[in-house]
Amino acid sequence: MTDLLVGAPVTTERFEFYGCEVEVSSREASLVDEVRRDFLYFRRPGGECQLRVEMRLEPPPYGELPSVLAAFLTPRNVCFRQGQTMYVDYFGRALAVFERVAGRCVVYSTDYHLIHEVVYLFILSTVGQALDRAGLHRVHAMGVSYRDRAILLLLPSGGGKSTMALELLREPGFQLLGEDTPLVDRRGRILPFPLRLGVRAGSPTGVPEQYLRTKRRMEFDPKTLIDISYFQDRLAAAGRAVEPGLILVGQPNLGQETDIVPLSRSGALKALVKYMVVGLGVYQGLEFLLERGIGDLAGKGGTVASRLYNATRLVSRAPAYRFVLGRNIRQNTERLLEFLRRADA
Repeated sequence: MTDLLVGAPVTTERFEFYGCEVEVSSREASLVDEVRRDFLYFRRPGGECQLRVEMRLEPPPYGELPSVLAAFLTPRNVCFRQGQTMYVDYFGRALAVFERVAGRCVVYSTDYHLIHEVVYLFILSTVGQALDRAGLHRVHAMGVSYRDRAILLLLPSGGGKSTMALELLREPGFQLLGEDTPLVDRRGRILPFPLRLGVRAGSPTGVPEQYLRTKRRMEFDPKTLIDISYFQDRLAAAGRAVEPGLILVGQPNLGQETDIVPLSRSGALKALVKYMVVGLGVYQGLEFLLERGIGDLAGKGGTVASRLYNATRLVSRAPAYRFVLGRNIRQNTERLLEFLRRADA
């Protein structure tokens, strides 16, 4: 693929995710700003980068591509491979060309929202792989710190993690570890991984407009994104591991009842197998995760074992409870606050 075309100056941002350094660039400055807002917590100046991502708001150069058969398909795209280069075609609407050895990915599209989403997901996927190799594993949960102890709420996608996080961050004493995928280390501690928060488009947030963006998405309904800069004084310290204090396994209730009841360690581990070991709800990006196609899944046993080890360590260090969640978010929050006050007494 050709280099960035001569024209407008190139805008660049750099990020560092626990040792994984990423550079994002484009001649469309506003696109780079979108990514900056997504990953603001990890923004770092200078330094060497293992991965460079270019965004080109232009039609994909299909005429320049080699004649290669598809390696595999996902619901989002068709993936092709030639040597160490992956071509990920989003059904003619966007194209990502990932040169794995060179650590370079170029994404083309004339759809502003789509090119932003592709780059966001690509970074999540490749950073997730790097974190897995380092023994830091994402868990699909809302994570907050309270009195220097981490509270994890495990819930499926759309279960209300972001709304609960918004409610808790309005209360004194809470800091954000991650609204969707905080990290668990080899000692079962929680490391912060805060990204932009996302709520259903049109949902009331109480957040000023300058911190909000509404984005179209490939597979789902539009989402309103909340910049973490709004919570600047409520973010956990960068790189600091927090001791686990409480594991809550959410169980939605069709009615209004909300309750917190003890859960066995085996019950908590079962939930962690789903939301951390298997990674249900954690974006992993098969199109970028697999180097040679679906057959690569058989070689991921080491990652699964490492995730299971960290999950087991976490369960051994923190009490677990089942959190029955009613339809009233504020009522759920009040129940959790009451539970924490009683625990402190």
